[in-house]
Amino acid sequence: AFLPNSPAVALSPGSARVILQTPNKVSLTEARNARRAESSSARRMTSDVPEASTPSTSAKERERINNALSKIYSLAGILSAFSWIATAYVALSFHPDPKFADCTLRHNVLTMSQAFAFPLPVAWAAFEALRRCAGNRATLNSSTGRRLNLGVAAASLWLAASAMFPPAFAFGYDLYSRRHKLASSVIHGATGTVALLLALRSTSSLGRIVREILDSLWNSGPKSNDRNGSAYATGAAGLLYFSIQPVVSPYPLATIPTILGKRLSRPASAFTLLGAVLAYCLKESSADGVDDGEEGAARATLRKGLAWGTTGHLCLILAKIIGLDGGGLILPGRGLWEVYPAMIAVPFAAGVSFVVHAILCFGAWTEEGADDNALRP
Repeated sequence: AFLPNSPAVALSPGSARVILQTPNKVSLTEARNARRAESSSARRMTSDVPEASTPSTSAKERERINNALSKIYSLAGILSAFSWIATAYVALSFHPDPKFADCTLRHNVLTMSQAFAFPLPVAWAAFEALRRCAGNRATLNSSTGRRLNLGVAAASLWLAASAMFPPAFAFGYDLYSRRHKLASSVIHGATGTVALLLALRSTSSLGRIVREILDSLWNSGPKSNDRNGSAYATGAAGLLYFSIQPVVSPYPLATIPTILGKRLSRPASAFTLLGAVLAYCLKESSADGVDDGEEGAARATLRKGLAWGTTGHLCLILAKIIGLDGGGLILPGRGLWEVYPAMIAVPFAAGVSFVVHAILCFGAWTEEGADDNALRP
């Protein structure tokens, strides 16, 4: 065929077929390329999605973090306990005052036992309850978990300061080596910092924590008398007062309620404060009726710690009053008046402290509807 006004071009039949079929082939190729591009884009989008966003991987990641927190609480509790045991041994295994230089081994053992009887069960209960709460992030971020973290933080930071600057907390006595000061202050300081950060992480702002602390102070009364809520409320208020008294009072009033003399009464007030926090948590959970899950297990742990801690404290006080340390109100001798002059000098404060611990002991051991098997060691 010839086109007008153009050079003559001869087309063969095969060439004509190519020209006629080209538009269809072009459209099919474009469609095929478009489908390949869409498939490649979909594969890229799928590959860009991280594995952690899938439900199974996310759950595993949360479980891994919770297990790590549980181990941190366990390790912090063990190290804090060993640090306090070493501190009490160094401070109370001998008396630096020449007036009491002839104290017998029996007296030193009873005094060291007083430093362990209440602090160790209370500290164990706090760390163990937090370890149980760490298994569920919602429980750890609850009001109970936040209070326990704040209580551990305050107690640990106080112990760290008392270990680093002993004369300021022990009426001028400086009984520890440089290594002991450094090790104890690092252990308690790190524990307190971690607990404080976890408490802050569980809430939206620092202001909310301040408001919760103030609310706790103003709502220290029992919500109801169910499950010994009134006993826990009374014990929490009493222990809070006796955690402040050694800090602001002169000797001999500063030795109440721990009866650890000038050397360790003020540092030991950290455990009195921690006991107040435990009692307050029990008071709150008594009204809420918490028995199941991680919170129920944590409540049983707090109850056990207070039960055994107050029992040990009261038994040692009674032993000293009876006269097991060289004489007292029943056994012959002048030991009670000679080696415990501070306690004898402030009988009213000592008596009130005894009553507060007795109320808490009664509440923890006689709670209605609770499983008494949970109190077994």
